[in-house]
Formats: sequence, C-alpha cells, structure tokens
Amino acid sequence: MKNLLTYLKERFPLPVTGVHSVITAMFLVALAAPSAKNINDILTTLAIALSFLFFMLRMRVTDEFKDASHDSANYPDRPVQRGLITKSTLVNIGVISLIIELSSVSAAAGLQQSPDSPIFYGLIFAYSVLTGFEFFIPKFLDKHFNLYFILHQGIFVLYPVWVFNIFGTQIDLVVLLGSAIFVLYMAAMEIMRKYELRYNPAGEVVLDTYLAVWKSAAFWLMYLISVLSPIVLFTYFNSAWLLGVASFTGISLLVIRKKNDLVRAVVALSFIATGIVIYLA
Repeated sequence: MKNLLTYLKERFPLPVTGVHSVITAMFLVALAAPSAKNINDILTTLAIALSFLFFMLRMRVTDEFKDASHDSANYPDRPVQRGLITKSTLVNIGVISLIIELSSVSAAAGLQQSPDSPIFYGLIFAYSVLTGFEFFIPKFLDKHFNLYFILHQGIFVLYPVWVFNIFGTQIDLVVLLGSAIFVLYMAAMEIMRKYELRYNPAGEVVLDTYLAVWKSAAFWLMYLISVLSPIVLFTYFNSAWLLGVASFTGISLLVIRKKNDLVRAVVALSFIATGIVIYLA
C-alpha cells in the first residue's frame, strides 16, 4: 500500500487530479444545462467527475506501458523504472479504474434517465484505446510532435457530445462555441501539465515537454486561451466574474512569465475559477 501511495503521489497526485476532474465536470454540465441545478444535476456532475478521474488514471497506467522505453532512457528515477510498483499492479489499477469509470458513466445515465448516453461514451473509450496504441503509427508520431498533440487532444471533442446527450441539450451556435472553449481549455491544461524543462541523466533537455519544444509559444498559447476564453463565455453566461477572471489571469501571467511554476498555477486557477463561475451562474 505504501508503494501504491508513493506512486500516486509522484505520478497521479489525487488532490490535483481530483480538482481537475470536478471542474471539468462542472464546466461540461454548465454548458449542457445552464439553468438552476437540482440534486440530480449535482449528483450527475459528481458522476461525470468520477468517470473523468478514473479515465485519467486509466490513461496514466496506459502511458506507463506505452512510454516505458522512453522513460527508462530519460527518467530512470520514476516509480516504475526504479521498481517501486510492478506491471501487474499497474494492470490491476487499470482494470479497477475502468470498472469505476464505466460505472460512473452508467450512474450519470441513470440519474438523467438517458439510456443512450453510454453509447456516446463508447466513442470516448474507443478513442482512448487508439491513443493507447498511438493510432498504430507510433514511430511517425514520435517525429511529429504537433500532430501527436492534436490527435491526443481530439478526445476532448467527444466529451461535450457525451454530456450533451446525457442532458438532452439542444445544439446551437452558442453551445458549439462553448464546446470549442472547453476543448481549448483542455489543451491549455495539457500544456500547463508539461510546461517545464526535463533533463535526462546526461543533463540534456528532453524534448518531450511543450516548453522544451514550443518554447515561448507554449506560454502565449496558454495565455490566449486562459484570457480570451472567460471573455467569450461572458457573452453566454453574462457573469462579471468571468471578466474578473480574465483580467486577473492576463495581468498575473505577464508579471510572472519567467516563473514556470507560478505560470502553471495561474493557468490552473483560471480554469478552476471559470468552471466554478459558469456552473453557479
């Protein structure tokens, strides 16, 4: 158990991923059902959050196998590489995660009486399997960093489709715009997650993070998404708090631009604040 907790602390910190999951669910439900939330809507939000949390844990396990050779060569101090956790334990974590993930999907469907919605989640599951196999072109994607990023972020296009089906959301241009903002925020959170420089045992920068490959472009992409998205959402949710979030984010990021950890924190806070505001609007 101690080894498992150490693994989660290093590779899947639950306080961080838990908050990310809850805000992601709140964001999606706010787009799907912007009216006042009843108890069923709140419980559905929690079910979606739980499904997302265990989706991410399942993908974390998948990545341990998929990236094993890369991590062994560049990051020998990671838990799997130093023998802290076995592959069989990882498989068990993945299976348990999948069971909880799909159970949560079923719970969300039951709460909203949407029996067809798990079928739409099947698209998400199928896409996640494709990412696990690197779309069956791993060597090609290794040489095309930008395409790798775009293809792996594509799964988040399917999340609004699933949640809209749960709530029976009527699709219009405003809803589509909100969905696009959600996808962009997911991209910003992914860039934030790997907004750092990593070094191999030889002291060389490993070209597997956005800061290492995109350099300053990584900052400006997160900046534009985090500042402009709340402003665009203001036209839909009409909450002045969104303008406050945009102002705080824009000014703060410019002030702390050279401090990578603070940049990551502000980008995350912008997403959290935006999700809370639109959910409560």
